[in-house]
Amino acid sequence: MRRHLVVLALASFAQSQAATAQQLDRTKRPVITADSPFVFPKMETQQLANGLRVVVIANHSVPLVSVRAFVAVDSLDDPVGKEGLYVLTAGMLHEGTATRTGAQVASDIAMLGNSVTSSRFTTTPANLAASLEILADLLMHPTFPDSALARLKTTLASRKQIELQSPATVPYRVLLKQLYGTTNPFSRIGLASAATMETIGRDDLVRFHSAYYRPNNTTLIVVGDVHATDVVALATKAFGSWERAQVPEALSRTAHGRPRTTLYLADRPGALQSYVFVGALGPARTSGDSEALDIVATVLGASGGGRVYDALHERRRYMYSGTPVAMTWRPAPSPSTIGGSAAIATTKTDSALIQWMAEIRRTAQEPPTSEEMARARAALVDALPAGVETDDLVANRLMSMLQTGVPLDFYNSYSERVLTVKPDAVREAAAKYLDSSHLVIVVAGDRKTIEPLLRAANIAPIVLVDDPSK
Repeated sequence: MRRHLVVLALASFAQSQAATAQQLDRTKRPVITADSPFVFPKMETQQLANGLRVVVIANHSVPLVSVRAFVAVDSLDDPVGKEGLYVLTAGMLHEGTATRTGAQVASDIAMLGNSVTSSRFTTTPANLAASLEILADLLMHPTFPDSALARLKTTLASRKQIELQSPATVPYRVLLKQLYGTTNPFSRIGLASAATMETIGRDDLVRFHSAYYRPNNTTLIVVGDVHATDVVALATKAFGSWERAQVPEALSRTAHGRPRTTLYLADRPGALQSYVFVGALGPARTSGDSEALDIVATVLGASGGGRVYDALHERRRYMYSGTPVAMTWRPAPSPSTIGGSAAIATTKTDSALIQWMAEIRRTAQEPPTSEEMARARAALVDALPAGVETDDLVANRLMSMLQTGVPLDFYNSYSERVLTVKPDAVREAAAKYLDSSHLVIVVAGDRKTIEPLLRAANIAPIVLVDDPSK
């Protein structure tokens, strides 16, 4: 009997397939429909009585929930002379709360079966309330035990020593110092060391936490198999007792003017490669020129097809690795950085920079070709759906928007804005922000070999520099 039913089912399926096939007109090519515009997943936003903002994106396709807690504070808020305070404060949030020791925090998280940090977790709907309660406890009630602080200082100091061994560390610090100025927070974000952290005590962490870790300075992002009303109720229960307070104003992040192009040379005796950074200040992410600059960076610096990349790597093999031009968007309204870096064969440092400058000048004079525009638009727009394929990716993209200070509907019309940028607008943006006569060039390499070459090339005045942290 069962076999008879299977045969009937197969016969019915075959008939339906044949009927469908008979309706196809195979003499005509299939018509490719127009691409659907990218639309960021719909979100609901609500603010609790204490100022905590809750952003919810429901997605019931998978029984998972991704949560992010964004507190609007980072290393840019470190006081002068206490670089590393933010990193120490954030790292200590897991070392014990008013009701849990560090060991109990770890044990309670282990019992959940999913990780929980002070900024994120991914869990099942059944574990959401318990995970959220631990997250709230970490953010609201840390105790900063002295023994854990000493241990963390030692760990971070060791990491900083390893970071200093990277050949790119010093030239990048010099680049930021020359672009933003000595006292600007952007110039100090990498200067945390054993010496600066030694001046930081538990009281500093308590004051820093009390000043910045407040509900009216925090956004809770919840993406996944949830309903907004339930999330708001859970957030109210977990965070409702958190007291709001006036948050300190951000330290001044205004960059100084645009000096004439100068080449800063840092000596790395015996180095087989030169690490080269070329950069300039750009506008804030909220600027009307931002999409044109995204295209500028793609046309110039993208791997494969980028003008500078092809000139240095594909056609001449001067460059080992790197991204010669990219946009680094800072938190709005701070100015961004347009530029990049590359590892260059030592004896070709001068030749590589000559080609690099030539391509920058050409982009300020010649608009991109239709092929370059199409490639840039595809790179910027076609990749958008891949960035929101999972709940974690959606939550991360929201975090990125908060970090750069753009509205949460920024990507709803991003593809349209990119697609409407004209080639002349790209050329104008390149001429305005990536002017070859107002660049900062930093080269770290074997001075004995490359200095004579660079002086003979006469690319720009040369200034000898050391590590700015010393």
